[in-house]
Amino acid sequence: MRLREVFVSLALENGIEKIYAPGLKKPDPLAFLASQIASGKMSLYRPKEVRRLCLTINGGYVEAIPDAYAGINSEKSILDKSDFVEYLSPFPYIVVDCKLRDIHSEKEILSLDTQIKKTLSVVRRFMWDERLVITGFRSEASAIHYPSTEDFLTEMNFEKVILLDPNGKDVFQGEKADCYIIGGIVDRSGDKKGTTELIYRRLAENGFDVERKRILLRNDVVGVPDRINHIAEIVLKCVIDGLNVERAIYDVQNRKIARWRLRKEIAKNAKRIKVSDRKFRVIGKSFFDEVRNWLKVNEDDFYKCARDMGVMVLGETLTSAKVLKIRGDL
Repeated sequence: MRLREVFVSLALENGIEKIYAPGLKKPDPLAFLASQIASGKMSLYRPKEVRRLCLTINGGYVEAIPDAYAGINSEKSILDKSDFVEYLSPFPYIVVDCKLRDIHSEKEILSLDTQIKKTLSVVRRFMWDERLVITGFRSEASAIHYPSTEDFLTEMNFEKVILLDPNGKDVFQGEKADCYIIGGIVDRSGDKKGTTELIYRRLAENGFDVERKRILLRNDVVGVPDRINHIAEIVLKCVIDGLNVERAIYDVQNRKIARWRLRKEIAKNAKRIKVSDRKFRVIGKSFFDEVRNWLKVNEDDFYKCARDMGVMVLGETLTSAKVLKIRGDL
């Protein structure tokens, strides 16, 4: 259950179905209100009986007398941070460890800061600001900041901590933990492969028991989004929404990442045939139907990738004698 659903349930328990929240323009205003109230930045309080354009608890809008106002007010609130306390413990922390920021270029640092801000937006859809922790880097995000991950873990004393590492020995299967650590690493130069392991070694050397797991898509890291905000979203879709890892990856995956994996799948599954003393690499058109449910690609992507690789697309099966016309020159 996301914090949004907790908020809706608490609002209904308090007889709140219509909320006046002036100036609130967000893709999901209920999720934003939930995160703001859980963070103590807003509360719901009794309104004056004046008709307003109200946000409904179903996410719509209606002209009516609101049941509550959203904002900061000295009056006794109907719903505030204290009402959320007993529901908050199951929500995990997302830690972005930026201790390796010194190995980044100036452009990579800017990208790191952008990804952290986007991660905050992800966290707000599922939880609230204080569940995002940034260590070793002072970002502008409205998150919790610590000098190091070690300082944070020492203070919290968690039972289970998972470090997401593409080179981890074990595979992440959506296991629940108190805290998930993501390496604050941006690799635009291609020279930082394996650096997340340095975070694991540092934590282990300082006495922290951290599980190191990699996220795979059908036994391969290719096709798994690698931006910090995307990794955080995959994890939260699994542990809060209850999705399996493959479905969570599909939801987050963009077509560029998906096409990288599609090319690898085409290369692995293409066959060689001989027609009139000429040899061709071919793949059946039906192969697209096999991958479209777990790779976010369309038919144009399939034909383009095949064409770029010099692979011809046959009829429904590789035994078909008819070669389909590829969109573009071979």
